[in-house]
Amino acid sequence: MRVILKEDFLKIPEDLNVTVTIKARRVTVKGPKGEITKNLSHMPIEMKVMKMATEKQKGLYVRIRMWNGGYKQACSVTTFKSLINNMITGVTEGYRYKMRLVYSHFPINAVIAKDKKSVEIKNFLGGKKSHLITLPPDASCHLTKEVKDELVFDGIDNATLSLACSRVNQVCKIGKKDERKFLDGIFVSEKCTTDP
Repeated sequence: MRVILKEDFLKIPEDLNVTVTIKARRVTVKGPKGEITKNLSHMPIEMKVMKMATEKQKGLYVRIRMWNGGYKQACSVTTFKSLINNMITGVTEGYRYKMRLVYSHFPINAVIAKDKKSVEIKNFLGGKKSHLITLPPDASCHLTKEVKDELVFDGIDNATLSLACSRVNQVCKIGKKDERKFLDGIFVSEKCTTDP
């Protein structure tokens, strides 16, 4: 069944010094922590930054709408709203992922480069091979002083940060061993914002 018009609005916070610009379905969000640009031209969705002055809506809003889409395609309006909302959260508060090094016998060693842009994993399950993971441009990593064997990833883009964590996680493959017995690996333990 066709949905004639699916429309949604996202409020741009005025007190947090955030600017949203949309040109040819490329969304750029600037804030105190930096700038994120995402190309959302893969879906036929109309996006516009507009000033609203109705009873319920006052201030700057992003209007996202799709005309004559199928039910499943019209759901992408809400997805786009969430993506832009995550970008606004990223440039105002920032994202933080915490990963724990889990091992039973062979201690996993994580060596982080001085520029905090790459992680080297050594001695996983006693293996001689070391794995180097280069992080995406706007993600950084460091080891915590308070908690033993914990990696902390900081960044403003939620997508690139989770990509960095998944790359680190996928390096620790146990192969054909029984995953109920060999629980070793590097796993995400907490997702939060940088500013509490």
